[in-house]
Amino acid sequence: MNKPDERESIPLLSGLSAIWLALAGLASRAVFLRYNEFLSKGRIVPSFLAISAALLLGTLFVFFLIWAPGRIAPLKEKAPILNRVSAALITAAPLVLYGFLPWSEPFGAFWIRAYLFALAILAATWLSDREKRFTAAALVRISLIFSVSALVAERLQTINNYPFSVGWSEGNRFWDYSVLFGRRLYDWRSDGPIPAYIDLGRQGLWGAIFLLPKVTITMMRAWNAVLFTVPYLLLGWALLRKQGNPESWERNAALPPIVFTMLFLNQGPIYTPLVLAIALAAAARKTPRWVQLPLLMAAGAFAVLSRSTWIIAPPVLAAAIDFVESRKPVRTRWLTAFLLAAAALLGAALYLSYDNFLPRSEPSAAPGAAVSSAPPGSAPAETQTEPNGEEAPPMFTREWVVYSLTRQPLILSRLFPNETFAPGILLALLIAVLPLIALLTVWDRERRWRIDRLTRGLIALMLTGFCAVGLLISVKIGGGSNLHNLDMFLIALLVVAALAWNDGFGGWTRGCVRKNRPVSLLIAAAILIPTVSIVFSLTPKRYPDAETTRDALEKIQAAIEAADGEDVLFIDQRQLLTFGSVPRTELIADYEKKWMMDEAMANNAEWFAPYYMDLKARRFRAIISEPLQVKFQGADLNFSEENDLFVRYVSVPTLCYYEPAETFPEQGVQILIPRAEPIEIDGFACP
Repeated sequence: MNKPDERESIPLLSGLSAIWLALAGLASRAVFLRYNEFLSKGRIVPSFLAISAALLLGTLFVFFLIWAPGRIAPLKEKAPILNRVSAALITAAPLVLYGFLPWSEPFGAFWIRAYLFALAILAATWLSDREKRFTAAALVRISLIFSVSALVAERLQTINNYPFSVGWSEGNRFWDYSVLFGRRLYDWRSDGPIPAYIDLGRQGLWGAIFLLPKVTITMMRAWNAVLFTVPYLLLGWALLRKQGNPESWERNAALPPIVFTMLFLNQGPIYTPLVLAIALAAAARKTPRWVQLPLLMAAGAFAVLSRSTWIIAPPVLAAAIDFVESRKPVRTRWLTAFLLAAAALLGAALYLSYDNFLPRSEPSAAPGAAVSSAPPGSAPAETQTEPNGEEAPPMFTREWVVYSLTRQPLILSRLFPNETFAPGILLALLIAVLPLIALLTVWDRERRWRIDRLTRGLIALMLTGFCAVGLLISVKIGGGSNLHNLDMFLIALLVVAALAWNDGFGGWTRGCVRKNRPVSLLIAAAILIPTVSIVFSLTPKRYPDAETTRDALEKIQAAIEAADGEDVLFIDQRQLLTFGSVPRTELIADYEKKWMMDEAMANNAEWFAPYYMDLKARRFRAIISEPLQVKFQGADLNFSEENDLFVRYVSVPTLCYYEPAETFPEQGVQILIPRAEPIEIDGFACP
């Protein structure tokens, strides 16, 4: 930073030294605890020497950087280009170490990670700038590179050819995506669409890849990574694109906030259909009416096509953008805002009026139509299309609101630290948004945003409303494991920040960075915080060995061949059918795991009646599922409420009539075959 008065600098430098000593001390303690057993036996392993050297040299470097930067300045004066390359390599080094190298495990302790990440950022910041001390501009630049690199590393980790699900519902979601454009992949007896438990918005976006003639699971995972990255950038571009304000795009000044958009929304993560809907609404501003209104109609239709609660997002945000940016009289602003909101609502209404034009599976619907030729004794197809013997109330009626709020129980404890989501919804949300809100507040107090009290009040009302809706949805059972249900609030806050950026916030931010103001540390924090959870959880992806994986596939293949045309039910691992990992067999779309879980969480006993009838009739020659077990967790465990309901409605009844023939816990798959006689499971009578 610029050299301050020597007397004034001593307390600051002393404080920085104390902070670094504390961090080094905590990291040293973590190293000692990790290697205590080796040290007690007089053994010194190479990894201990490596981390000890990093601690010693890193601490010396930082103290020189704080107290005597001139002593080490010659190290970087002769080759600026080489310095920048070195800075990039240093920034990426800990991410590569923790994300892709199997021997990183000895360095995995929290405080060791914190030390190495902080050291990498400081060293790269110093190297990337010609100044003797590291500058705020360099710190912000390296923070941005570091966060983007962390996000890219996480995305790259997900791209692989492992045939089984990675995560609880990954494989079945791939199957959901495939059935719209990949019907050719399945033997489906009905002429109608293959039902899937997913909204049409996501199904269309993710399923678009199945328009290609041959899709592998690696390609699907790569496409998934793209859809959770690129649309965020598109939204940033739509919000910050040049709008008669050359300063906002001077020397690519809008690029950092566009990238920040991707980082900020990843904290949800926010589902892509909503992101694209708001991008359409943002792109429509200051365009001719004949362009603007159709774009807003498309935004409204696309949002509600994906999730009913999103119907309010495009009209509210389109109106808010115009209301803030317009400098016309208040009455004119109100009329224009009403017109734009009405266009977005009209698009949603038109879609809802003609939603039978395209195949659609609502979460509130029952399992999709059963196969047309079920064996004697199984449930008739028509009984599998009604959840409770009645249809859900019409959307957006009073009854529908009550139905949506009461269909599944609320778990208020998810708001606070819990086993399912360690920080809890409230604390995680506060951490996610506080730096950005703090920056906007400081700027507004210094420069005063050029909007009137009415506009300020409407912005506050909008954010409060979206936040309340998001919190309510988050505490519904099954919804409180991250911040994705606060999607409308997070996007609305980002829209407000973008409007402020175009109205002076961007210039003020760049000025703070150029002048090395302390507020630059807050800017760096806002950039780094969105990827904190990534960098501290980053570990090399480990998959079961190829032999056991091949054995599991062969056993599933053998079960299908032994069925000899009889029904084989894939409750789970349906991607094996999608990508041809097992022989083609008659598709049974009903009784999919996510759908069963949702109805279990709703305590919808009647919905399961057809399934129990099919179990009793031994309809299925084999069932492919995740390993089923009867283990009630009670409260205060990870997804304990969801687990107990799934055990009650799925695991117990299934194990009454079917027994495990093969179980592969590492692959998360089990093959079940009919029992000769039903048995009670842990005292539970068979349904």
